[in-house]
Amino acid sequence: MSRFEPTDVGWRLGRSSLPRGVELWCRYDRTTGVYGEQGSGKTLDLLAPALLAHRGAGLATLTKVDDLLLTAGRRQRPDQPGGPPRPIAVLDPFGAAPGIPELVWDPIAGCVDPRIAERRAKAFAAGTVTGSVTGGRQDNAARFYAAETAKVLQGFLHAAALTGRTLDHVLEWVANPVAAEQPVEILQQHPHAARFWDGLLAGALHGSPDTVGNTVTTVQQAMALFFQPDIRARCVPSPGRPATDLLDLITRQGTVYLLGRDDPYASAAPLMTAVAEHVLDTALQVANTSPHGRMTPCFLACLDELPSTTPLPTLRVRMANERALGLSFIYAAQTWKQMVVSYGEDEARSLLGLTNTLVVFGGGKDVHFYRELSDLLDDVRVSRQTVTDGPGGVGTSRSGEDVRVLRPGDIRRVPERHALVIAGTAPPILAKLRRCLDGTDGQQLKAELEAARAQVSRARADVVDVDERTAAALTYARDHRLTARPDDVPGGPATQSLRGWPE
Repeated sequence: MSRFEPTDVGWRLGRSSLPRGVELWCRYDRTTGVYGEQGSGKTLDLLAPALLAHRGAGLATLTKVDDLLLTAGRRQRPDQPGGPPRPIAVLDPFGAAPGIPELVWDPIAGCVDPRIAERRAKAFAAGTVTGSVTGGRQDNAARFYAAETAKVLQGFLHAAALTGRTLDHVLEWVANPVAAEQPVEILQQHPHAARFWDGLLAGALHGSPDTVGNTVTTVQQAMALFFQPDIRARCVPSPGRPATDLLDLITRQGTVYLLGRDDPYASAAPLMTAVAEHVLDTALQVANTSPHGRMTPCFLACLDELPSTTPLPTLRVRMANERALGLSFIYAAQTWKQMVVSYGEDEARSLLGLTNTLVVFGGGKDVHFYRELSDLLDDVRVSRQTVTDGPGGVGTSRSGEDVRVLRPGDIRRVPERHALVIAGTAPPILAKLRRCLDGTDGQQLKAELEAARAQVSRARADVVDVDERTAAALTYARDHRLTARPDDVPGGPATQSLRGWPE
């Protein structure tokens, strides 16, 4: 009979400092929300240790290459001694970690099914809402245009899948949606097209010029990454690069990494959100078809920097329903306000209400969130006895007083490598966390990290840099008489006659 392993049913959170000396574990069927400012240790103290100890398949969202390299090697080790290595696949649209097994994903695959096309379009659209703030308040208009964007994209993806078209055709339509007539014709004439979708597409692209203009802009924002040739080549399958088989990867207890960055000029959120939804849907398919009626071992989703990387529109439903099927969720954000900006006040509070365990780091500046946590912990009744000695003799009186368990300032002053844990009906716990780089195993993990860095650095040396590309472009321009002549001055005769350019 095999020995029971606690990591089969949960992940180690830490050890309590108050009350002292209690080992803290979180069950996989309990959703965990982590809040801590940048540099507080969310990844090293909680997310990475949970992912490293997990035996089943997983999904991890990241914004730093080191966080990927820290766990990628261990996640490829066999689940059991002598067993086959576990696969990993990394969606790396910006090419930050060359040499690591890459995830190749086809956004059109499966969109013959209207439900898949709709879910995928809404996932792309949800990524455009991140960071849309006006006057310090959530911009509700962004959500309206995200909904209109979903109508357009679901029609484009469905039409492309029905006719065997590729992403290049979809991007041609996205570049000028109003002038794209093919998608509407396909949705009208194809017998397998979803009914009435041609009307939804036409309605979103015709109407008030202002509304249509903003919709078009949002559609192009949702697909903006694909207009970069390098990024499109990394993510989209080609004859020599087939799409990653996510079903096989999850069945073999593999790990999907989504490596993005919070960049206002080139946000990966729409693409990462769409891929994350696809991965979670695939995991749900595995759970539903399992003879056990759930995934065993469970599937762990570690969603670091959730609001800025993968603002999943279905997270609330998944947290409520899929934990019983073996899908476990740990999400992390720097501040509560980020959640409000990304999801809106009502949805963010629903997510907070469905979170079984809250882990809050100190050092934050969101006084309103800390005050709400302080109210959530409530007061404690303290009995006091007062003894007085006066001319009439000694007197004793007893009274009760309500004392705040933790004031907002106390939460802010939670020390480094500690966190406040609010779990279910349990009293608040101050937990001491164990950093994954500590101890003997931590030293070995550091050595593995250095080796992985060296591997990525060698792979980067093979990448063509900007100077080489510039030289190649200018050589082509000179050979084809596309360069400006020395006497070509803007507005001058040579410029006006386009001298030097082929007729």
